[in-house]
Amino acid sequence: MQRWRGYDAAPGGWGRSVVTIGVFDGVHRGHQATIGHTVARARELGVQSVVVTFDPHPAEVVRPGSHPAVLTEPARKAELIEALAVDVLCVVPFTPEFSRLSADAFVHDVLVESLHAARVVVGDNFRFGHRAAGDVALLERLGRTFGFAVEGAPLVSTDGTVFSSTYIRSCVDAGDVGA
Repeated sequence: MQRWRGYDAAPGGWGRSVVTIGVFDGVHRGHQATIGHTVARARELGVQSVVVTFDPHPAEVVRPGSHPAVLTEPARKAELIEALAVDVLCVVPFTPEFSRLSADAFVHDVLVESLHAARVVVGDNFRFGHRAAGDVALLERLGRTFGFAVEGAPLVSTDGTVFSSTYIRSCVDAGDVGA
C-alpha cells in the first residue's frame, strides 16, 4: 500500500481511482464494509483504490478540546486499512485552512484534480466541506458535473445497532469491550 501525506502527493500521470473518504477511527465493521466495497469497485474498473482520511481528527481543529477519544492511533489505523488490500492511503493534514475549503472546492481540488476519481464510495451519512455543508446528494450532483459516479454505502448494523465510532466509544466507556 502506498502512503501519501496530503492529496497533493499524488504522482504525476496518476490514473483514475475509486475513492472513499472518512475519519475511519477504529476501522470498525462499518468502515471495513465501505473500504471493502471501494477496493472491490476499483478491481472491477481496473483502477487504484484510495482511502482518504484526516489527521488530526477534524473535530480537534473545528472544536478544539471537544474532539472524541481516539479509538485507533494513526500507525495502527494505517495497518488495519492496509490489511483490507487498499492501494493508497492518503492522509490529509486537517488544518484550519483545509477546514475552510468549501464542499465544491473539496470535490474539485481533492477528488477531481488530485485523485482523478472515477467513483466515490461514502457512507449514507457522509458530510464534507466547510461546516459540513456537503452531503451525498451534493456529491452526486458534483459527480455528474465532473464525471465521476457516487455510491452511498449503507450503514452496517446488527439487531438494530449501527456500527459507528460513537457506538464503539460508548461501549468502551461502559467497559463493554466485548461488544
